[in-house]
Amino acid sequence: MEHEFLLRFLEVGIIDLKGDDAKLDKLRAATKELSAALRKSPSKAISFTMVAADPNIPATEPVLDEAMTALRNQWQTVANAFAGRPVAVLRAILLDATVQAARADDGIAVAFVNTARNALAHSEASDEGEIWREAVSEIEIKVDARAEAEWATPETITVDPMKYTPPDPLPVDYAVPTVGRDDLKAKMHSAAGPWGPADPNPYSPQNNASAWSQEFASRMSVAISEVLDEMAEELAPAPIDFSGPLSTLAQAVSTHVDRALASFSGATAGLQRRTNLLWWKEALYSPSTHASYLDVPPFEASAMMAFDLHEQVPTYSPASVSAFLREAIRCLPAATSDECRGEREILRLVHEARATKLMEPFRALAAQYAPAPAGRGPLLSMIGHPQDSGTADPTAFRALSGVDASFKMTPSEWGTYLFRELQSARATCGGASKRPKKK
Repeated sequence: MEHEFLLRFLEVGIIDLKGDDAKLDKLRAATKELSAALRKSPSKAISFTMVAADPNIPATEPVLDEAMTALRNQWQTVANAFAGRPVAVLRAILLDATVQAARADDGIAVAFVNTARNALAHSEASDEGEIWREAVSEIEIKVDARAEAEWATPETITVDPMKYTPPDPLPVDYAVPTVGRDDLKAKMHSAAGPWGPADPNPYSPQNNASAWSQEFASRMSVAISEVLDEMAEELAPAPIDFSGPLSTLAQAVSTHVDRALASFSGATAGLQRRTNLLWWKEALYSPSTHASYLDVPPFEASAMMAFDLHEQVPTYSPASVSAFLREAIRCLPAATSDECRGEREILRLVHEARATKLMEPFRALAAQYAPAPAGRGPLLSMIGHPQDSGTADPTAFRALSGVDASFKMTPSEWGTYLFRELQSARATCGGASKRPKKK
Protein backbone atom coordinates (compact mmCIF):
# COMPACT_ATOMS: atom_id res chain seq x y z
CA MET A 1 0.00 0.00 0.00
CA GLU A 2 1.35 3.43 -0.93
CA HIS A 3 2.08 5.75 1.98
CA GLU A 4 0.49 9.16 2.29
CA PHE A 5 3.45 11.10 3.63
CA LEU A 6 1.30 14.04 4.58
CA LEU A 7 -0.24 11.81 7.25
CA ARG A 8 3.18 10.69 8.40
CA PHE A 9 4.04 14.30 9.26
CA LEU A 10 0.83 14.44 11.31
CA GLU A 11 1.58 11.15 13.02
CA VAL A 12 4.97 12.24 14.32
CA GLY A 13 3.65 15.64 15.39
CA ILE A 14 5.62 17.83 13.00
CA ILE A 15 2.38 19.47 11.91
CA ASP A 16 -0.78 19.79 13.98
CA LEU A 17 -4.24 20.28 12.54
CA LYS A 18 -6.02 19.87 15.88
CA GLY A 19 -7.77 16.76 14.59
CA ASP A 20 -9.65 18.74 11.95
CA ASP A 21 -10.29 16.43 8.97
CA ALA A 22 -11.61 19.33 6.91
CA LYS A 23 -8.21 21.00 7.12
CA LEU A 24 -6.54 17.71 6.16
CA ASP A 25 -8.73 17.51 3.07
CA LYS A 26 -7.58 20.99 2.07
CA LEU A 27 -3.94 19.95 2.46
CA ARG A 28 -4.59 16.89 0.34
CA ALA A 29 -6.21 19.00 -2.38
CA ALA A 30 -3.23 21.36 -2.37
CA THR A 31 -0.88 18.38 -2.57
CA LYS A 32 -2.76 17.05 -5.56
CA GLU A 33 -2.59 20.44 -7.28
CA LEU A 34 1.17 20.72 -6.70
CA SER A 35 1.75 17.17 -7.91
CA ALA A 36 -0.09 17.90 -11.16
CA ALA A 37 1.95 21.07 -11.63
CA LEU A 38 5.14 19.13 -11.03
CA ARG A 39 4.27 16.53 -13.65
CA LYS A 40 3.81 19.37 -16.14
CA SER A 41 7.17 20.93 -15.15
CA PRO A 42 9.40 18.03 -14.00
CA SER A 43 12.42 20.32 -13.59
CA LYS A 44 10.83 21.62 -10.37
CA ALA A 45 11.36 18.22 -8.73
CA ILE A 46 14.89 19.15 -7.63
CA SER A 47 13.96 22.37 -5.84
CA PHE A 48 10.78 20.82 -4.40
CA THR A 49 12.82 18.00 -2.88
CA MET A 50 15.58 20.26 -1.56
CA VAL A 51 13.09 22.59 0.14
CA ALA A 52 11.06 19.74 1.59
CA ALA A 53 14.21 18.17 3.07
CA ASP A 54 15.35 21.28 4.93
CA PRO A 55 13.58 22.10 8.24
CA ASN A 56 15.55 25.36 8.37
CA ILE A 57 14.48 26.59 4.96
CA PRO A 58 13.85 30.38 5.04
CA ALA A 59 10.19 31.35 4.93
CA THR A 60 11.00 33.61 1.97
CA GLU A 61 12.07 30.69 -0.26
CA PRO A 62 10.32 31.02 -3.70
CA VAL A 63 9.30 27.35 -3.73
CA LEU A 64 7.39 27.92 -0.49
CA ASP A 65 5.58 30.78 -2.24
CA GLU A 66 4.41 28.36 -4.90
CA ALA A 67 3.31 25.82 -2.30
CA MET A 68 1.52 28.54 -0.34
CA THR A 69 -0.34 29.63 -3.46
CA ALA A 70 -1.55 26.08 -4.05
CA LEU A 71 -2.65 25.81 -0.41
CA ARG A 72 -4.43 29.16 -0.54
CA ASN A 73 -6.31 28.02 -3.64
CA GLN A 74 -7.85 25.27 -1.51
CA TRP A 75 -7.94 27.09 1.83
CA GLN A 76 -8.61 30.79 1.46
CA THR A 77 -8.39 31.53 5.20
CA VAL A 78 -5.13 29.64 5.73
CA ALA A 79 -3.33 32.84 6.75
CA ASN A 80 -5.62 33.09 9.79
CA ALA A 81 -5.04 29.48 10.80
CA PHE A 82 -1.32 29.89 11.58
CA ALA A 83 0.69 32.54 13.40
CA GLY A 84 3.17 32.85 10.53
CA ARG A 85 3.95 31.10 7.29
CA PRO A 86 3.36 27.37 7.97
CA VAL A 87 6.74 26.17 6.69
CA ALA A 88 6.39 22.67 8.18
CA VAL A 89 2.98 22.23 6.55
CA LEU A 90 4.28 23.45 3.20
CA ARG A 91 7.29 21.12 3.40
CA ALA A 92 4.98 18.18 4.10
CA ILE A 93 2.83 19.12 1.12
CA LEU A 94 5.93 19.42 -1.10
CA LEU A 95 7.25 16.00 -0.07
CA ASP A 96 3.91 14.27 -0.60
CA ALA A 97 3.36 16.04 -3.93
CA THR A 98 6.83 15.08 -5.16
CA VAL A 99 6.41 11.44 -4.16
CA GLN A 100 3.03 11.28 -5.88
CA ALA A 101 4.54 12.72 -9.04
CA ALA A 102 7.51 10.35 -8.79
CA ARG A 103 5.16 7.38 -8.63
CA ALA A 104 3.71 8.43 -11.99
CA ASP A 105 6.84 9.77 -13.73
CA ASP A 106 10.13 7.85 -13.80
CA GLY A 107 12.14 10.97 -14.60
CA ILE A 108 10.83 12.73 -11.50
CA ALA A 109 11.56 9.56 -9.53
CA VAL A 110 15.24 9.68 -10.57
CA ALA A 111 15.48 13.36 -9.65
CA PHE A 112 13.80 12.82 -6.30
CA VAL A 113 16.02 9.93 -5.22
CA ASN A 114 19.33 11.51 -6.23
CA THR A 115 18.42 14.94 -4.88
CA ALA A 116 17.13 13.53 -1.59
CA ARG A 117 20.31 11.48 -1.12
CA ASN A 118 22.36 14.67 -1.41
CA ALA A 119 20.06 16.97 0.56
CA LEU A 120 19.43 14.65 3.49
CA ALA A 121 23.16 14.34 4.13
CA HIS A 122 23.13 18.04 5.07
CA SER A 123 19.69 18.26 6.63
CA GLU A 124 18.81 18.48 10.32
CA ALA A 125 15.53 16.65 9.84
CA SER A 126 16.17 14.07 12.55
CA ASP A 127 12.50 13.99 13.59
CA GLU A 128 11.59 13.24 9.99
CA GLY A 129 14.32 10.68 9.36
CA GLU A 130 12.02 7.67 9.21
CA ILE A 131 9.59 9.47 6.92
CA TRP A 132 12.33 10.31 4.46
CA ARG A 133 13.80 6.81 4.63
CA GLU A 134 10.42 5.39 3.67
CA ALA A 135 9.93 7.88 0.85
CA VAL A 136 13.40 7.46 -0.64
CA SER A 137 13.28 3.68 -0.27
CA GLU A 138 9.93 3.40 -2.06
CA ILE A 139 10.95 5.52 -5.03
CA GLU A 140 14.47 4.10 -5.18
CA ILE A 141 13.04 0.57 -5.48
CA LYS A 142 10.92 1.82 -8.39
CA VAL A 143 13.91 3.42 -10.12
CA ASP A 144 16.14 0.40 -9.56
CA ALA A 145 13.50 -1.93 -10.98
CA ARG A 146 13.47 -0.01 -14.26
CA ALA A 147 17.24 0.39 -14.24
CA GLU A 148 17.85 -3.30 -13.67
CA ALA A 149 15.60 -4.11 -16.63
CA GLU A 150 17.72 -1.84 -18.85
CA TRP A 151 21.03 -3.08 -17.47
CA ALA A 152 20.20 -6.79 -17.28
CA THR A 153 21.67 -9.39 -19.63
CA PRO A 154 19.21 -12.26 -20.30
CA GLU A 155 20.34 -15.86 -20.25
CA THR A 156 18.82 -16.48 -23.66
CA ILE A 157 17.97 -14.27 -26.62
CA THR A 158 14.74 -14.97 -28.48
CA VAL A 159 14.25 -13.81 -32.03
CA ASP A 160 10.80 -13.83 -33.60
CA PRO A 161 10.35 -15.97 -36.75
CA MET A 162 10.92 -14.25 -40.05
CA LYS A 163 7.76 -12.68 -41.40
CA TYR A 164 7.33 -13.43 -45.10
CA THR A 165 4.23 -14.07 -47.15
CA PRO A 166 4.94 -15.63 -50.56
CA PRO A 167 3.17 -13.99 -53.51
CA ASP A 168 0.10 -15.58 -55.02
CA PRO A 169 0.75 -17.93 -58.00
CA LEU A 170 0.68 -16.14 -61.33
CA PRO A 171 -2.34 -17.08 -63.50
CA VAL A 172 -1.33 -18.95 -66.68
CA ASP A 173 -3.46 -18.76 -69.82
CA TYR A 174 -2.82 -22.29 -71.13
CA ALA A 175 -4.57 -24.12 -73.92
CA VAL A 176 -3.87 -27.81 -74.65
CA PRO A 177 -2.40 -28.07 -78.18
CA THR A 178 -4.21 -30.32 -80.69
CA VAL A 179 -3.12 -31.99 -83.92
CA GLY A 180 -4.68 -30.94 -87.22
CA ARG A 181 -5.88 -34.43 -88.09
CA ASP A 182 -7.35 -33.65 -91.48
CA ASP A 183 -4.15 -32.07 -92.70
CA LEU A 184 -2.05 -34.92 -91.29
CA LYS A 185 -4.37 -37.48 -92.85
CA ALA A 186 -4.08 -35.81 -96.29
CA LYS A 187 -0.30 -35.84 -96.10
CA MET A 188 -0.21 -39.49 -95.00
CA HIS A 189 -2.60 -40.39 -97.82
CA SER A 190 -0.40 -38.62 -100.35
CA ALA A 191 2.68 -40.37 -99.01
CA ALA A 192 0.99 -43.77 -99.43
CA GLY A 193 0.90 -43.66 -103.22
CA PRO A 194 -0.01 -41.84 -106.38
CA TRP A 195 -3.65 -41.57 -105.33
CA GLY A 196 -3.08 -38.97 -102.58
CA PRO A 197 -4.98 -35.65 -102.76
CA ALA A 198 -1.94 -33.31 -102.77
CA ASP A 199 1.48 -33.92 -104.25
CA PRO A 200 1.13 -37.73 -104.03
CA ASN A 201 3.94 -40.26 -103.90
CA PRO A 202 4.72 -41.02 -107.60
CA TYR A 203 5.65 -44.59 -106.75
CA SER A 204 3.35 -47.48 -106.07
CA PRO A 205 4.37 -50.26 -103.67
CA GLN A 206 3.31 -52.87 -106.22
CA ASN A 207 5.38 -51.49 -109.09
CA ASN A 208 8.56 -50.18 -107.37
CA ALA A 209 8.61 -51.14 -103.71
CA SER A 210 12.15 -49.89 -103.02
CA ALA A 211 11.63 -46.39 -104.41
CA TRP A 212 8.17 -46.22 -102.87
CA SER A 213 9.41 -47.03 -99.39
CA GLN A 214 12.10 -44.37 -99.52
CA GLU A 215 9.67 -41.75 -100.75
CA PHE A 216 7.08 -42.84 -98.19
CA ALA A 217 9.54 -42.58 -95.29
CA SER A 218 10.72 -39.16 -96.44
CA ARG A 219 7.21 -37.76 -96.75
CA MET A 220 5.96 -39.27 -93.49
CA SER A 221 8.93 -38.00 -91.45
CA VAL A 222 8.30 -34.48 -92.74
CA ALA A 223 4.57 -34.65 -91.99
CA ILE A 224 5.10 -35.96 -88.43
CA SER A 225 8.00 -33.55 -87.71
CA GLU A 226 5.89 -30.58 -88.71
CA VAL A 227 3.11 -31.67 -86.32
CA LEU A 228 5.56 -32.19 -83.44
CA ASP A 229 7.31 -28.86 -84.06
CA GLU A 230 3.99 -27.02 -83.97
CA MET A 231 3.07 -28.69 -80.67
CA ALA A 232 6.49 -27.87 -79.18
CA GLU A 233 6.06 -24.20 -80.04
CA GLU A 234 2.65 -24.13 -78.35
CA LEU A 235 4.03 -25.91 -75.25
CA ALA A 236 6.99 -23.49 -74.80
CA PRO A 237 6.53 -21.65 -71.38
CA ALA A 238 6.02 -17.88 -71.34
CA PRO A 239 8.84 -15.91 -69.59
CA ILE A 240 8.16 -15.15 -65.86
CA ASP A 241 9.52 -12.07 -64.05
CA PHE A 242 10.88 -13.19 -60.63
CA SER A 243 12.37 -9.79 -59.71
CA GLY A 244 9.34 -8.74 -57.64
CA PRO A 245 9.04 -11.88 -55.45
CA LEU A 246 12.81 -12.13 -55.01
CA SER A 247 13.01 -8.46 -53.99
CA THR A 248 10.25 -8.99 -51.41
CA LEU A 249 12.03 -12.05 -50.06
CA ALA A 250 15.35 -10.20 -49.85
CA GLN A 251 13.68 -7.35 -47.94
CA ALA A 252 12.08 -9.81 -45.52
CA VAL A 253 15.42 -11.50 -44.87
CA SER A 254 17.15 -8.14 -44.38
CA THR A 255 14.48 -6.98 -41.92
CA HIS A 256 14.70 -10.26 -40.01
CA VAL A 257 18.48 -10.00 -39.72
CA ASP A 258 18.23 -6.38 -38.55
CA ARG A 259 15.74 -7.36 -35.87
CA ALA A 260 17.90 -10.26 -34.77
CA LEU A 261 20.95 -8.00 -34.46
CA ALA A 262 18.89 -5.38 -32.62
CA SER A 263 17.66 -8.04 -30.19
CA PHE A 264 21.20 -9.19 -29.59
CA SER A 265 22.48 -5.65 -29.17
CA GLY A 266 19.69 -4.73 -26.76
CA ALA A 267 20.12 -7.91 -24.76
CA THR A 268 23.86 -7.42 -24.34
CA ALA A 269 23.78 -3.64 -23.81
CA GLY A 270 23.90 -4.02 -20.04
CA LEU A 271 26.88 -6.35 -20.22
CA GLN A 272 28.68 -4.06 -22.65
CA ARG A 273 27.99 -1.06 -20.41
CA ARG A 274 29.39 -2.82 -17.35
CA THR A 275 32.43 -3.93 -19.33
CA ASN A 276 33.07 -0.38 -20.52
CA LEU A 277 32.77 0.97 -16.98
CA LEU A 278 35.27 -1.55 -15.64
CA TRP A 279 37.67 -0.61 -18.42
CA TRP A 280 37.17 3.08 -17.60
CA LYS A 281 37.81 2.49 -13.92
CA GLU A 282 40.99 0.52 -14.58
CA ALA A 283 42.30 2.92 -17.22
CA LEU A 284 41.66 6.05 -15.11
CA TYR A 285 41.49 8.03 -18.33
CA SER A 286 39.08 10.88 -19.04
CA PRO A 287 37.42 10.61 -22.48
CA SER A 288 36.20 14.21 -22.22
CA THR A 289 39.55 15.86 -21.47
CA HIS A 290 41.74 13.21 -23.16
CA ALA A 291 43.95 13.10 -20.10
CA SER A 292 44.66 10.71 -17.27
CA TYR A 293 42.95 11.39 -13.97
CA LEU A 294 46.33 10.68 -12.39
CA ASP A 295 47.67 13.92 -13.88
CA VAL A 296 44.86 16.05 -12.43
CA PRO A 297 44.44 17.43 -8.88
CA PRO A 298 42.21 15.02 -6.92
CA PHE A 299 39.15 17.22 -6.47
CA GLU A 300 39.15 18.24 -10.13
CA ALA A 301 39.67 14.61 -11.09
CA SER A 302 36.72 13.51 -8.95
CA ALA A 303 34.46 16.14 -10.55
CA MET A 304 35.49 15.10 -14.05
CA MET A 305 35.02 11.44 -13.16
CA ALA A 306 31.46 12.31 -12.16
CA PHE A 307 31.00 14.10 -15.49
CA ASP A 308 32.49 11.25 -17.54
CA LEU A 309 30.48 8.58 -15.74
CA HIS A 310 27.31 10.61 -16.26
CA GLU A 311 28.07 10.70 -19.99
CA GLN A 312 28.51 6.91 -20.09
CA VAL A 313 25.45 5.72 -18.19
CA PRO A 314 21.75 6.24 -18.97
CA THR A 315 19.36 8.26 -16.88
CA TYR A 316 17.88 5.15 -15.33
CA SER A 317 20.83 3.62 -13.54
CA PRO A 318 20.94 1.49 -10.37
CA ALA A 319 21.78 3.15 -7.08
CA SER A 320 24.95 1.06 -7.08
CA VAL A 321 26.38 3.28 -9.83
CA SER A 322 26.97 6.07 -7.31
CA ALA A 323 28.78 3.59 -5.08
CA PHE A 324 30.81 2.48 -8.11
CA LEU A 325 31.91 6.07 -8.71
CA ARG A 326 32.85 6.57 -5.08
CA GLU A 327 35.07 3.49 -5.17
CA ALA A 328 36.53 4.48 -8.54
CA ILE A 329 37.60 7.84 -7.10
CA ARG A 330 39.10 6.09 -4.11
CA CYS A 331 41.19 4.02 -6.54
CA LEU A 332 43.10 7.12 -7.60
CA PRO A 333 46.63 6.78 -6.22
CA ALA A 334 46.64 10.49 -5.39
CA ALA A 335 43.47 10.08 -3.36
CA THR A 336 45.31 7.89 -0.86
CA SER A 337 48.05 10.39 -0.14
CA ASP A 338 48.11 12.43 3.05
CA GLU A 339 47.32 15.60 1.08
CA CYS A 340 44.24 14.19 -0.57
CA ARG A 341 42.82 12.33 2.39
CA GLY A 342 42.13 15.81 3.76
CA GLU A 343 38.82 17.47 3.10
CA ARG A 344 38.05 20.74 1.39
CA GLU A 345 35.29 23.25 2.10
CA ILE A 346 32.42 22.99 -0.35
CA LEU A 347 32.34 26.73 -1.06
CA ARG A 348 35.97 26.56 -2.17
CA LEU A 349 35.20 23.52 -4.33
CA VAL A 350 32.39 25.40 -6.06
CA HIS A 351 34.61 28.42 -6.69
CA GLU A 352 37.31 26.19 -8.20
CA ALA A 353 34.74 24.44 -10.39
CA ARG A 354 33.57 27.83 -11.67
CA ALA A 355 37.08 28.94 -12.64
CA THR A 356 39.26 25.94 -13.48
CA LYS A 357 39.91 25.49 -17.21
CA LEU A 358 39.68 21.70 -16.91
CA MET A 359 36.06 22.06 -15.76
CA GLU A 360 34.89 23.85 -18.92
CA PRO A 361 32.98 20.79 -20.26
CA PHE A 362 31.35 20.36 -16.87
CA ARG A 363 30.32 24.03 -16.73
CA ALA A 364 28.89 23.89 -20.25
CA LEU A 365 26.70 20.92 -19.38
CA ALA A 366 25.68 22.42 -16.04
CA ALA A 367 24.57 25.62 -17.79
CA GLN A 368 22.30 23.58 -20.07
CA TYR A 369 20.90 21.54 -17.22
CA ALA A 370 20.20 24.26 -14.65
CA PRO A 371 19.19 27.94 -14.78
CA ALA A 372 21.04 30.67 -12.94
CA PRO A 373 20.63 30.39 -9.17
CA ALA A 374 17.37 31.84 -7.84
CA GLY A 375 16.22 30.25 -4.63
CA ARG A 376 17.06 26.75 -3.45
CA GLY A 377 18.64 24.69 -6.21
CA PRO A 378 21.53 22.42 -7.17
CA LEU A 379 25.21 23.34 -7.21
CA LEU A 380 25.01 22.97 -10.98
CA SER A 381 23.27 26.36 -11.09
CA MET A 382 26.25 28.05 -9.44
CA ILE A 383 28.87 26.11 -11.41
CA GLY A 384 27.16 26.55 -14.77
CA HIS A 385 26.64 30.29 -14.32
CA PRO A 386 29.92 31.61 -12.88
CA GLN A 387 29.03 35.19 -13.81
CA ASP A 388 26.65 35.26 -10.82
CA SER A 389 28.83 36.61 -8.02
CA GLY A 390 26.17 36.39 -5.31
CA THR A 391 27.14 32.87 -4.34
CA ALA A 392 30.52 34.01 -2.98
CA ASP A 393 28.89 34.98 0.30
CA PRO A 394 28.59 32.03 2.75
CA THR A 395 25.10 33.12 3.83
CA ALA A 396 23.87 33.32 0.25
CA PHE A 397 25.55 30.02 -0.51
CA ARG A 398 23.70 28.33 2.35
CA ALA A 399 20.38 29.79 1.24
CA LEU A 400 20.86 28.68 -2.38
CA SER A 401 22.36 25.22 -1.84
CA GLY A 402 21.11 24.13 1.55
CA VAL A 403 24.69 23.26 2.53
CA ASP A 404 26.82 25.14 5.02
CA ALA A 405 29.66 26.89 3.17
CA SER A 406 32.19 25.49 5.65
CA PHE A 407 31.10 21.88 5.17
CA LYS A 408 34.07 19.78 4.10
CA MET A 409 34.11 16.98 1.56
CA THR A 410 36.56 14.33 0.44
CA PRO A 411 37.20 13.84 -3.29
CA SER A 412 34.91 10.80 -3.38
CA GLU A 413 32.10 12.67 -1.60
CA TRP A 414 32.48 15.63 -3.96
CA GLY A 415 32.37 13.51 -7.08
CA THR A 416 29.41 11.46 -5.88
CA TYR A 417 27.46 14.60 -4.95
CA LEU A 418 28.00 16.12 -8.40
CA PHE A 419 27.12 12.87 -10.17
CA ARG A 420 23.77 12.69 -8.40
CA GLU A 421 23.04 16.27 -9.35
CA LEU A 422 23.85 15.56 -13.00
CA GLN A 423 21.59 12.50 -13.03
CA SER A 424 18.76 14.43 -11.38
CA ALA A 425 19.05 17.32 -13.81
CA ARG A 426 19.10 15.14 -16.92
CA ALA A 427 16.09 13.17 -15.71
CA THR A 428 13.95 16.31 -15.65
CA CYS A 429 15.62 18.37 -18.39
CA GLY A 430 13.09 18.19 -21.20
CA GLY A 431 12.40 14.48 -20.69
CA ALA A 432 14.54 11.66 -19.37
CA SER A 433 15.50 10.42 -22.81
CA LYS A 434 16.71 13.80 -24.07
CA ARG A 435 20.43 14.47 -23.79
CA PRO A 436 21.74 18.00 -24.22
CA LYS A 437 24.12 18.53 -27.11
CA LYS A 438 27.73 18.83 -26.12
CA LYS A 439 29.43 22.13 -26.72
